[in-house]
Amino acid sequence: MASVAVAQPAKKRSPIVEFISDQTKWTPYLFVAPFFITFAIFTLYPMLRAVVMGFQESLGYSGKWNWVGLANYVEVFTNDPRIVTAFRNFIYYTLGSLATQLPCAFFLALLLTSPSLRAMGLWRTLFFIPAVLPGVTMGVVGLWFFSKTHGFANALVVAFGGERIDWGGFTYYIMPQLLTIAFWQWMGYHAVFLIAGMSGIGTEVIEAAIMDGATAWQRARYIILPLLKPIFAYISITAAAGSLMNFDIPYVLFDAGGGPRGQGWFFMTHIRDMAFVQFRMGYATAIGWLVFFIAVVITVLQFRLYNFRLGEQEVA
Repeated sequence: MASVAVAQPAKKRSPIVEFISDQTKWTPYLFVAPFFITFAIFTLYPMLRAVVMGFQESLGYSGKWNWVGLANYVEVFTNDPRIVTAFRNFIYYTLGSLATQLPCAFFLALLLTSPSLRAMGLWRTLFFIPAVLPGVTMGVVGLWFFSKTHGFANALVVAFGGERIDWGGFTYYIMPQLLTIAFWQWMGYHAVFLIAGMSGIGTEVIEAAIMDGATAWQRARYIILPLLKPIFAYISITAAAGSLMNFDIPYVLFDAGGGPRGQGWFFMTHIRDMAFVQFRMGYATAIGWLVFFIAVVITVLQFRLYNFRLGEQEVA
């Protein structure tokens, strides 16, 4: 009797072998791997390490750390007068910057988008140049501008019959100096974004308003300004975040950030002093997390102020 051959079922390969043998499955991961590797090394690991460092305190630069629990955060919120000074200066600096720069930036943008303006590109470049200068350069210029002996500010005061002012010797001159330099540095920068927003407004809208008899002021107040609301939101949010990171100019103007009577501290100058002068890396990290928390709160509040929701359309 003839034997009948029975076909053997094919051996099922493991999922790993199946994945490796199919090039179309693992090739995409190969291309995105450099991003995830660099993200893990330079972003994820430092963030996780910073979380741990906030509960530790370094012993100089010995590489040794002591676990202190919540002691750093307790000190931040209860026993550090510099934090109060830094937070007060942050509030004054942010509100003062927005109150002085935004209105002037808006009117400057209107001027720099006027069809009758000649050499428009040149003027836009001149107003934008201070924004690309390094902060240290702005601080050095500020030192010269507010110098008691040969500064331009005192030259103006003397020209109008006043006496020379010691700008660096009194606490109530701290914010005027900073706001003056910030105005010069960032007003033209904000105007660039407003100019971009105005360029996106349809010409038919403006022409219709002109046909209806709207004056230049009415067009700016009732048409252009409301349409630039998202631009103003972006500027105010980034300006507040920039105020939290303010370091270069206070450091140069106020001798490593302290200022007259120790009232010139900002968060970044304080962090630098704690970390690299007093060698308290853990405490400096705790202050950094406080700054991060403030940045999140300020951003959320401004989204609510401008009636925006993350990932959604504008709501009434």
